[in-house]
Amino acid sequence: ALYSAMVFAMATSPAPPTVTSRVVTPRRAIRSNARAGGTRGVAVSSSTDRDCFPSTSSKVFGTVAAGLVLLASPPCCLAEPGQRPPPVAEMPGGCTLEALDLFRETRAKFSLEVASGALPEAVLDLSRCDYTGFVMDGKVLSGAIASNAKFDDVTFTGGEMSRAKAIGSSFVNANLSSTNFFAVDFAGSDLRNANFDNAIVTNARFGKDKGNNWANLAGVNWEGALLSSSDAQRVCENPTVDEYGKAVLGCR
Repeated sequence: ALYSAMVFAMATSPAPPTVTSRVVTPRRAIRSNARAGGTRGVAVSSSTDRDCFPSTSSKVFGTVAAGLVLLASPPCCLAEPGQRPPPVAEMPGGCTLEALDLFRETRAKFSLEVASGALPEAVLDLSRCDYTGFVMDGKVLSGAIASNAKFDDVTFTGGEMSRAKAIGSSFVNANLSSTNFFAVDFAGSDLRNANFDNAIVTNARFGKDKGNNWANLAGVNWEGALLSSSDAQRVCENPTVDEYGKAVLGCR
């Protein structure tokens, strides 16, 4: 019954919004631009995938068929069926670049199911990890738990982080250009001087954490960021947005 319910949830999951806008200049802050908000099409190599699930072949048609492949596969090597793997910080080797590839294919294709808890075996928990200064270009962190982690001075371009939780984390001076941050929760995170050029930030949240701390957006580069006008106005509610950021976002 549990397997049937999970398959049904996958088959009926709504697709993410597909229309976003591009922040361009202070005088013309929001311009209409059709852009997919779910996946950006980052290449996934099965030869480097460390997913405990078997690779989903391109010949598998539809979400239901793909879900059946995952559910019929052997239990994950890191967790019992229905249970979440331990945090990466507690795994042998700890917080390495290789650890970011755990469950990569599953998270890339089923970020909604992973983030909602429907596929707990594929959760990537990066809490308490310190990736300061790492080059993470092209990595897939979709559906990951990246709260209370450090990503200061990282280069994370051309990657995927849709539907991840990054609450109370630090991204100071991080280059996050051309990465998909659709529906990421950055509540209470320190994003000072982060670069979102050409990044998808549609439906992302930059509000308060449970301690009533706002995400720090001082010095953030919003030029070229992909978000709707309503997303931009929601960002404008954050009191840490500087004057230049307000001009680029078109804050009223």
